[in-house]
Amino acid sequence: MATTIKDVIDTFEYFFHSLYRKEFIKTLPLNTYSERELLPLVRCYLLGCFADDVSPEVQSALPGTLSGQGYIDFVIDDVAVEFAVRKPTAARSTVSATVNTTEIKKLMKFQGKALLVLFDFSTTPYNEAQIDAFRSWPSLGKGNHKKSAFNVAYFYLSPKRPRTIEKIVKNIRIS
Repeated sequence: MATTIKDVIDTFEYFFHSLYRKEFIKTLPLNTYSERELLPLVRCYLLGCFADDVSPEVQSALPGTLSGQGYIDFVIDDVAVEFAVRKPTAARSTVSATVNTTEIKKLMKFQGKALLVLFDFSTTPYNEAQIDAFRSWPSLGKGNHKKSAFNVAYFYLSPKRPRTIEKIVKNIRIS
């Protein structure tokens, strides 16, 4: 059976939730790690969840670069996944649509299901309107580009007490 976007979102939601479980993290502050530090852990986690259906660093089209090529973080079965993290001390723009333009371009050019996963470990999360900014997709340059829809899954810790894990999921359709 094919992997769905919901399956992948649920998997990342469990992983994000686990980064705040005291029984799991013990003395390792995983919710302060950067994207670079978390990527190997995510790779191993996804391999455990999806077995041989996970391919890391898959070459893809990336318009606007000299080579025209880029790498998608993961392809799980037939779902392309780009991953971005905002550390607790990082600027708000770290998970913004403008900073993640290259990730968006790769997902738009992927022929199939695509998902941008955003982990926000800060105390000032985005609101739904700020996630809607991903609908203003970047220019792919000259030419008649075939563009695909993609999804955004934004995970964060609510700023209000009691602190709970929240998520915002959006489908971004390209017109």
